[in-house]
Amino acid sequence: MRQLLSIGLLLFFGVSQAVFAASVWQVSKDQTQFYLVGTVHLLSENDFPLPNAFDTAFNASQHLIFETDMQQLTSPAGMNKMMSQNTYRPGQNLKDVLSNKVYQQLQAMAKERQWPLTAIEQFKPAFAAMMISVQELQRLGAASTGVDMHYLQLGLQQQKRISGLETVDEHLAVLTALNEIDANKVISSTLQDLEKIESMLGQMKAAWRSGHAEQLADLYIDDMKKTPEIYQITLAKRNYAWLDTLTQLEGKDTMVLVGALHMVGEDGLLKLLADRGYRIEQLHD
Repeated sequence: MRQLLSIGLLLFFGVSQAVFAASVWQVSKDQTQFYLVGTVHLLSENDFPLPNAFDTAFNASQHLIFETDMQQLTSPAGMNKMMSQNTYRPGQNLKDVLSNKVYQQLQAMAKERQWPLTAIEQFKPAFAAMMISVQELQRLGAASTGVDMHYLQLGLQQQKRISGLETVDEHLAVLTALNEIDANKVISSTLQDLEKIESMLGQMKAAWRSGHAEQLADLYIDDMKKTPEIYQITLAKRNYAWLDTLTQLEGKDTMVLVGALHMVGEDGLLKLLADRGYRIEQLHD
């Protein structure tokens, strides 16, 4: 289930086939202009520096908008809230909601990858899927700060205004909704994708940096739509909710940074904004 894997690493899906395109768009209408940036949440040190278009957008902006308030989310209070909402109560664990077959698959991969299975079992399905996805990506070298945290840190240093498209509670509600989906489907599909991620990761990053939309869409978007409830929870519903905020932006000094899968498709932000009369121009490196 690549949509669950993408919670750990949301990769860019461009709309241009230009070789040097970047995951940065200038969005404009009337007297309003802002930058829309597709982010990757985990990168390796070799992925930096980012394409120049990212810094172009950052340097032109005094207001940074992330998916949520990153400072609140990563604060002790925010982390405690996330952990408490996604941790089973004493006497319950992930094994209780998995079939023997799926649990044995998880157990086998945990042993092979040296995952802390006892710790993973404490968490509800979607959070556990995210945890093992992130651990696998880190094993493959994607252990450094992603695009979001990179620009959050720079924004704080330069005293830029920082806000979120959704509250921390709204952000955490996504995981809560995913936890209500059949646990066997969530875990087994995530394990299947992790078997293939090593061969896919290089292709993903290359396509992200160069803007090859079709290749990445084949890897993610079509697969996500095979599980409509997850597609709606993680992408579509949030995009429509964010659209209200984006269409109310004024001025020319805002950079909006969101997981890159939010950009494309029939319910993607690029199409939704274009349908409302905005001019969309992709920046190039």
